[in-house]
Amino acid sequence: MKLTKEEIQFIDDYLIKNKVKYWDVRLELLDHIVSAVEEKITKGGMSFNEALLQVHRGFGNQFIEFGVPKNKIFESGLYQSNIGFKKFIRNKQKALGRKYRKMTWNHLKVKFSTFKFWLEYLAIILLFIMLYQFKPELCFLIGLLVLMLPTIYSVYYSIKDKSTRKSLSFAMATSSAMAVWSLYNLSFYILKDSYENVVNMPHGFFVIVTCLFYPMIRSNIELYQNIYKENKTTFNLKFL
Repeated sequence: MKLTKEEIQFIDDYLIKNKVKYWDVRLELLDHIVSAVEEKITKGGMSFNEALLQVHRGFGNQFIEFGVPKNKIFESGLYQSNIGFKKFIRNKQKALGRKYRKMTWNHLKVKFSTFKFWLEYLAIILLFIMLYQFKPELCFLIGLLVLMLPTIYSVYYSIKDKSTRKSLSFAMATSSAMAVWSLYNLSFYILKDSYENVVNMPHGFFVIVTCLFYPMIRSNIELYQNIYKENKTTFNLKFL
């Protein structure tokens, strides 16, 4: 038995009330729950309320019936606990993190296997070397900007398109890209201990760091673009 549009909308609202804030996770859960509820109604002869409550508990969401009036069991059972959904989201975060790290390394392997990228990489390094000879401070600032490119892309896409907002996929892609920035900050603070102030720190060191991380930055930007396209396609199919 297929659920009505009203029943599907009820499930979507129920997920929102249970603080499933990421729209892409909510869609995945919605598809799963709708299918499970339809199966229980068809094969188990249950009502919509009974089937949904059973599926809700099946996710590991706790429900203590003691003291709850019979006419309130359905409503209380759906919203008393969302611990199962929290666990689902945490597992999804871990899975996406592994997926995006693997995708980033695959992008790197592909890039380093092409002559075109080696020419691009060599040109970037030579450009930084030449610029450093004349304007070390400017070279340092440009290198800093390059390291920030994944973050800039993230902000740009968030402003550009609402499909990236409250998306776990895009949030995890941002987190994966921030690894480069974290490594840069780590090297900055390690070196900072050896100097009295930031002005005296060698700009050349950070230029070298930028050049070393450039392939990773390019891969992260491509990853952003791919995830953006996937998100936008899914978002448009479901919400537009």
